[in-house]
Amino acid sequence: MGISLNGFNSGMQDMYSSLLGGSGDSTSTLLSDYASIKNGSYGKMMKSYYAKINEEEEGSTSKSTSEKKETDGATASAARKFYETAGSMNSLDFSYENIDGLYDSVSAFIKDYNTMIKNASNSKSADVKAQADAINDMTYSNYKLLAKIGITMNSDRTLSINEDTFKKVNEKTGATNVPTMKTLFQGYGSYADKLTDKMSKLYRTAGEGESITSAKAKYAGSAGSYTASETKDTDETKPAPGSSKTAKDSASATAASALFKSIDKLGSLSLTNDNKDNIFDAFNTFVKDYNDLMKNALESVNSNVIHQADYLKNLVNSNKSAFERMGVTIGGDNLLSIDEEKFKDSDMSNVKDLFTGAYSFSEKMTDRINQIYKYATQGESLEGQTYTSQGIYNASGTGSTIDTTM
Repeated sequence: MGISLNGFNSGMQDMYSSLLGGSGDSTSTLLSDYASIKNGSYGKMMKSYYAKINEEEEGSTSKSTSEKKETDGATASAARKFYETAGSMNSLDFSYENIDGLYDSVSAFIKDYNTMIKNASNSKSADVKAQADAINDMTYSNYKLLAKIGITMNSDRTLSINEDTFKKVNEKTGATNVPTMKTLFQGYGSYADKLTDKMSKLYRTAGEGESITSAKAKYAGSAGSYTASETKDTDETKPAPGSSKTAKDSASATAASALFKSIDKLGSLSLTNDNKDNIFDAFNTFVKDYNDLMKNALESVNSNVIHQADYLKNLVNSNKSAFERMGVTIGGDNLLSIDEEKFKDSDMSNVKDLFTGAYSFSEKMTDRINQIYKYATQGESLEGQTYTSQGIYNASGTGSTIDTTM
């Protein structure tokens, strides 16, 4: 008895259905898919599908990155300019005999402030606008003192100055507004001093994540302008530490400049485990320069230098664990020491984490070192000269390095 071909096909279909748990239609679909795979059309379809998925994901990532970080060169440039203006206020002659000069300087201060706050307030970056809000709030917290010397806040967040009020003398007592000006514009913790910190943060937010004294703006001070004789004081003539806010301190300025350059050198190295000898040499110099600065600054006649050195000491102590992983210890005198063997046994990624990138330990250090240098020189900053990462002076870059990084 023979079996018909139709019967055989029907039996095969039933078997496929039983094995695959589906109907005869499923078997047809399976055979159809097999044919598509065999002739290559299925592969082409899947390749096209995943290419589209990747394109959409890349577009989404790009959009997310763009929304997360939007640079603002105009605000960054204005912040850098105002940083210099606000920093220079500390070195002014705050006497009524210089009232005309003070008025001109404060007017320039207001002009640069207004340019900065307008740019920041109108920025497309939400982060920059948030910084503008914080700056405006800080200015508002000082509005009474500002108003006392003729400076008023306008509805658009800008400032205005009235010359008559600024220069006014009390007819009965002979009192002037100079003491209020000194409170606002001179010394550690003053309104102008706090604004310099705000400008570094604003520059960082508006720019590419770098602070005004970061590696991209490789600044070092003109320490060579001091002679060795200027740094020597006898026991009979040397005032007590912290006895002045206006005394220059050439020893601390020189030490600050040296430390700034050693930090910059570390950041410029290839911080990999294949380069441990060079990294150790540079780190050892950093330790020496840090200790020299701390010794000089903590004995400084200038109380502002001492305060800034305390901040620097606290910053280092807050990274104690990271230092210990590299064989670097902080002694009871707050000075650093380094164990060469332990340092070279450690992973150099620890150094990289501390000395590279935005908001890093080294960037925060350079900001604070700049403050020490500014107070030690009474108004100058580490922006006096520019150096390459090898410490070579680059005169052509002076005053323009930050602008070129926008």
